[in-house]
Amino acid sequence: MPVVELRGNIDLRKALRDFAPDLEKELKMELHKALRPVVRQAKSFVPAVSPMRGWAGRSYSEGRFPTYNAATVTAGITYSVSASKPNKNGFTSMARIINKSAIGAIYETSGRKNPNGQQWVGPTAGGYSKGVSRSNNPNAGKQFINNLPPLVSSLKGRGRLIYRAWAENKGLAEGVAMRAIDSARQQFYARSKTTTFSKAA
Repeated sequence: MPVVELRGNIDLRKALRDFAPDLEKELKMELHKALRPVVRQAKSFVPAVSPMRGWAGRSYSEGRFPTYNAATVTAGITYSVSASKPNKNGFTSMARIINKSAIGAIYETSGRKNPNGQQWVGPTAGGYSKGVSRSNNPNAGKQFINNLPPLVSSLKGRGRLIYRAWAENKGLAEGVAMRAIDSARQQFYARSKTTTFSKAA
């Protein structure tokens, strides 16, 4: 699932939630303001129709590869301003933009790892690896990627939707978010010098 994350001090979020919920609410509002324009722009990059005829939705099944649906991709691009749980490397995020749908993730990142498509093994190959192509067409992966727009690089990664929007935003969203986090931290510390905190109900 492609994600653009803003990492920060999760202990601060917990302290705000427990002892200064008004500052937590204010911080969330500022994070909303920062990320909403990026999400809106990312949604605008979703093609209304499938980039290739064979990927379009159809009324009958042709394997497990999901078919293209613009509404599904658009609906799957969203954001969260809640602190995340630690990932496998122990990192947490203060806020993130997410591409939730499988088809959106495919459109977003195809070709990032394998610019010429996955290794072709053919439809009769054994095994269960998802990292290979089992298409009848040995050039299917390369043709698929060539039909997609180029990947756009940002400081958070490369992609065609949220990463492209992040690149075109030129750091404005991250700047707004980081200033909001710093402001909340400063206000909390200033308040802690003059107030005896009690845990919010």
